[in-house]
Amino acid sequence: MEVLQEIMSMIAHGGEAKSLALLAIQQAREKKFQEAEESLKKSDDALLLSHNAHTKLLVAEANEEDINVTVLMMHAGDHLGSAETVRSLAEEIILLHKEIKHD
Repeated sequence: MEVLQEIMSMIAHGGEAKSLALLAIQQAREKKFQEAEESLKKSDDALLLSHNAHTKLLVAEANEEDINVTVLMMHAGDHLGSAETVRSLAEEIILLHKEIKHD
């Protein structure tokens, strides 16, 4: 397994997931709810790819492969964690926009 490749996959897909979740919020604010739902789905797809890379690293470490923890690896974990948080909040914010629209 190429550790650096998996780390970069976590960063790239985590960043994409976060950007798509933020786009979904913007779309909901513009009352484009179908587009917002599609952006959330794409965000979920990107999060899955980031999680898959993370899982590969965890499995490698569990199998006692020599994996050195680096600042870049910590950065990748931060990207994944913040993407998950933004994705969860985006869903709630979109629901709030839907409720406001109906009032």
